[in-house]
Amino acid sequence: MTSALLDFLLKLPLALLVFLLIAYAGTASKRIAGVLFTFPILNGIAIIASREPVVVADAIYPLVIFNCVLFAALITFPQALPPVATLPRWGRLSARVLVWSLAWLAGAAALTNVREQIFGGGILLAGSALFALAFMGFCWSGTSDKTPTPRNHAARFVAFWSTTTGFWRIAFFIVTYACLFWASRAAADQKWVGMASALPLPGFFALATLLDDAETRGAAMTELRPIRDTLFLGPVLVIPFNWIFSHALVALPPDALVARYLLLFAMWTMAAFATLLLVPRLAAWRDRRET
Repeated sequence: MTSALLDFLLKLPLALLVFLLIAYAGTASKRIAGVLFTFPILNGIAIIASREPVVVADAIYPLVIFNCVLFAALITFPQALPPVATLPRWGRLSARVLVWSLAWLAGAAALTNVREQIFGGGILLAGSALFALAFMGFCWSGTSDKTPTPRNHAARFVAFWSTTTGFWRIAFFIVTYACLFWASRAAADQKWVGMASALPLPGFFALATLLDDAETRGAAMTELRPIRDTLFLGPVLVIPFNWIFSHALVALPPDALVARYLLLFAMWTMAAFATLLLVPRLAAWRDRRET
């Protein structure tokens, strides 16, 4: 019980941080937000806590791709699943997260059941990279991300969340995540642990928040379309990250807990730096070609 509680106290702040950052990034840089939807924060924690890190990492690969497909569908058809126009504001967010999570659970369970029949990480990475290039080539939104990008991000981040609406969204996320965490503790098979760690709950909350804010402002839902442009770069980041990290853990002594977490934080830092450095340049180049 103590170990589970410590695991929860470690994962909850990280999951909450992902939610807060993705939702804010959706107002500051939509193309960066697209990659953050699958950023491997919770994946890394699941791998480091597992007795079989390579098995967990292997289970995550197809789920990350499935997550991207699901998010792309939700952004393309924001009113289709579920229709929530008649619900109050809090009801819209909770209904969306619930229905999206159930849809994800059905698809993820099916993928996990047939994981042995799906290609390995190398083929999935190559296929993901080719698909991401094709998607950005043929399905680019054509809408330049003109969101203002001032340098006072810390102040804007605090202002974005320090409202009554922001507080209840955070509280709702904490309660939901806690329920799902303790329910997932019943899983014994490591491939199911990997599946649970790939649940994009922070992303669902972030997207529902952005949709809710757009509806409240009377903005067109297509203003979120630039997020979709870079979504499929997620697996190109996550698959190598998880493969390298899981195999590095196997090479480390089992009792080298500090070294494991230092490695994880170092790899997170490198992945975040690559995202912040490369994605805006890629998006600017693609926008120029589009115009």
